[in-house]
Amino acid sequence: MKNRVKLLKRTCLLLVLVLTVGLFPLPGLTESESGEQKNGDWVNFLLMCNEGMNNSGGNAGNTMMIVAMDPVRGHIRLMMLTWDTFVHYQGYDVLQRMDMPYRKGGPEETLKVFKDNFHIDVDLFMSLNYLNLATMIDRFGGIKLDITRAERNALNGMVASKKENIQAQAKAGVLSQLLIELLSQEYFLNEYGPETRVNGLQAVGYGWLQYDSVYNCCLRELEVVAAFFDRVALDIADNVMFYTEETGYPNRLGNRRAINLDAVTDDDKVFLRQLIAPIFQMCYHNLSEEEIIGISLTLARVAYAAAREGVDIFSSLETAVFPLEFHNPYDIVAGTKGHLVDYEANTAAMKAFLYAEEEPMP
Repeated sequence: MKNRVKLLKRTCLLLVLVLTVGLFPLPGLTESESGEQKNGDWVNFLLMCNEGMNNSGGNAGNTMMIVAMDPVRGHIRLMMLTWDTFVHYQGYDVLQRMDMPYRKGGPEETLKVFKDNFHIDVDLFMSLNYLNLATMIDRFGGIKLDITRAERNALNGMVASKKENIQAQAKAGVLSQLLIELLSQEYFLNEYGPETRVNGLQAVGYGWLQYDSVYNCCLRELEVVAAFFDRVALDIADNVMFYTEETGYPNRLGNRRAINLDAVTDDDKVFLRQLIAPIFQMCYHNLSEEEIIGISLTLARVAYAAAREGVDIFSSLETAVFPLEFHNPYDIVAGTKGHLVDYEANTAAMKAFLYAEEEPMP
């Protein structure tokens, strides 16, 4: 498996920049009535991607990422929970895999089951299906990935199955004419290697390859999302020049809009909101308009602070994959393969990773 450490870090930061609502200070560390840890300055949210056609449930929710950000101290954490983790699910006599709640009740049910099992407070979520993610990638001109020959071959098989699914939906009259027109494009990939350009459906198929392991699938998903948000970040940088009272008004704007982060106007907020609008137009989420505007301002401030320090904005990221047992051989519960976990140990490890005052140990 290729070394994707840098891409993992880039994914984590870019997800935080685009999705985190870290501008609203909260009180210190508290505990809710349900026992869930509520950590004062940290902001959590859940990002889910779904293999089916719906944004709000009904199909396997393969991607589940918990992001935590402390905007005061600059800590940014991303933990990924594999979908084959066994969890207790109210109403079932036996353990179920973590992808089951999404099938039954969508993002809201996934949030509830995660919190019931691991007691970490998460209230915000964003959810989108593979076709919407592919469409967003295409709107930004595709992305570049580091693809091996084996991955290329497996990808073409994955894309073929997705294409058949779309065709079946089209024949049934479920999809719009716009989506049906996507079928006229050729999705099989001939090239492979570093910097291989792929379109949206190819990128999503690549991100969900599981031919070697679920863990490697998680790494590929992170790589795809990282590359996509790279494109989004570049688009924002092409449109905005940030400054403060200390640095003064920029001398060279070009066609970019100047925004003073010490005195952001309502028009500035509207402008920033419009830049990230396509993301929210294509997903199902429970964020308020105020929170979405806060996201755009978080993006501005984190990116600006990194630029002022002259450092790579992807350098302050920490990532982890859970459960702790993800490398163990599969267990079998009622004929289903998955990972039996120590919930108490995983909860402690998740909290230690997400909320550590210092950088977690490797």
